[in-house]
Order: sequence, then C-alpha cells, then structure tokens
Amino acid sequence: MGWASWALGAAFAGGTAWTVPSAVADAVRAAAERPVGERIDVATQSFLGLPYQNDAVGEGRAPDLDPPARYDRFDCLTFVEEALAMVLAADPVDAPEIRDQLRYHGPPAYAARNHFMEAQWIPGAIEAGLLVDVTDRVGHARTLTKLVTPEVWQNWRGRWRFASLAAADLPLGSWTIRYLDLAEASAAAPRIPAGSVVVTLRAERAWSPVVTTHVSLVVPPAEPGGELRMRHATRMGKQVVRDDRLGWYMEHLRDYVNWPALGVAVLAPVEQGPRLAALATDPWSTSPLPDAGGELPRFEARPIPPYAAPEDPRSD
Repeated sequence: MGWASWALGAAFAGGTAWTVPSAVADAVRAAAERPVGERIDVATQSFLGLPYQNDAVGEGRAPDLDPPARYDRFDCLTFVEEALAMVLAADPVDAPEIRDQLRYHGPPAYAARNHFMEAQWIPGAIEAGLLVDVTDRVGHARTLTKLVTPEVWQNWRGRWRFASLAAADLPLGSWTIRYLDLAEASAAAPRIPAGSVVVTLRAERAWSPVVTTHVSLVVPPAEPGGELRMRHATRMGKQVVRDDRLGWYMEHLRDYVNWPALGVAVLAPVEQGPRLAALATDPWSTSPLPDAGGELPRFEARPIPPYAAPEDPRSD
C-alpha cells in the first residue's frame, strides 16, 4: 500500500479521511459517562456501511507509506483499534496514544507493529492494561498451545505478505490462548458483555504461525430486550462495516469448510484514568468458570441462511 491509497480518502464527516471526524469526536464526548459498550456503539455508528479494505494503514513512511489512521475504510483489526482508542482515551484527540499502545511494542515502526494476534497483539494489549482476557469468565474455556519455530516461518506460504519484516523480528516460541469451542461459544453468547472484543480462531495447523483470522466488537442490542450485536469490518457480503447478531455469528462459525473454525476468545476493555478510579469494584474479579472437558464438539457444515450474506457466506 502507498500514497495512492491514502490520496483516495476524500473529505469524510467534516474532515479528511485520516483524522477523527469531528461529528464522531463530538458524539464520543457526549457519551463519555456511559458504559464502554454504549460508547463503542456511539463511536462506530457512522462507520456502518463503510468499505472493507485490507491493510489500509501504515506508518506514513517506508516500508508502509499508508497513513497511521483513516476513517473512511477499515479492515477488521483497524476498525477494532480505532474504536477502542477513541473510547478508552480521555478525549478522542488522544486516541493516537491508545492506538499506538495497541498496535506497537515500541516506538511506531513497521518492525515494531504487532502484526500477529496470538503472539503479539493480544498479549501486548493485556500487558499494556488496555484489555483483559475474560474468556473463562463468560464460558467454559479450553487452552490452545501454539509452537512456532524458524522452520514454520520459512515454510509458511503467507510469509510474502511480511517481506519487509526481517527474520529476527518474527515472533518465535510457544504461546497459549484461551478459547471457547464452537458449542460453548453459542451457549456463552448471551453472557458476553457489550464492549467485548471477540477473536475468531481457526483449527491449528502445524505449518502455519497463524490461528486468528478475524476480530470484532460486541455492541448493545438495537432495542431493549433484543440480542447483542457483533459490529465488524468484514469480507462477508458487500464487504463493509456491518452488524450481525452475535448468536448468529457463533453458529455461523460451524459452517467454515476449507479452514474450520476452532472457536473464539473474548477480551474486555479496561477503563483508563478517572473512569477506572470511579469503578466501585473490578467487574472481572469473579472466579473463572471450570474448564470445558471432553472432546471438541463436531458439527456438520450447513447451508448459510439468507440473513448471512449469501454472496460470500464463508468469509469472516
């Protein structure tokens, strides 16, 4: 990606495509005292329908000349990063500070970007105190352990996407991630709080360093008593930012064929500064639920119902 894609961003909601739209900033400020899930809903309402574009941001300098942020198009991760940055910052103008904590493990640079979710982005966000893993608070979790060696990187067919990343900057070793299997994810969906980050995991492959393929946000029901929604920038259907019923998405994961889904991890935002101090108790101080036992559940892939964007029914 380069300056051409940056230049494509015309004026959006009163500002350029790579600055927080003034109307969005004002809406976030007006909702500053509301729960984080409601703030995320408010912050991202105007993004619904905007196009999906993979890897539309960078550092504004080589090797990735794209701008650090843009608000006229998103991929799944940049959508989540921008939403969290706006609502966790003391003010939307301070969003870049939160975004950089999520996106980098050092001063902003391509080599310091958290390119890989399981090895870098998730543990980095937890270490920075921006997210907490609540997977085993909302459901009966399992543990996936992933080992990545230099040979895995050498043989991975997706390595070309990171050609500008030196071998020394690729994460190596063993790491773990807690997840809800497909049956438990469906059962736990009503218990996942609005504001949560849902991370979609695929079946582990020894020859691939990657198991995460999608990330999304949970927002409150559209109407009182309704179902929680999952808001995400997705390649499904028209490839835009859209809402799906959270329960539907959890069942939809059972129908992945070429690379079966394993389940989901759930992370909750951690309030910062005065908002954190105002909390009477830690909402996640409860004990974890017992781990899931037995074999992983198996499901027969089914035809996707019309609700599920039949144009591209098995993309995230």
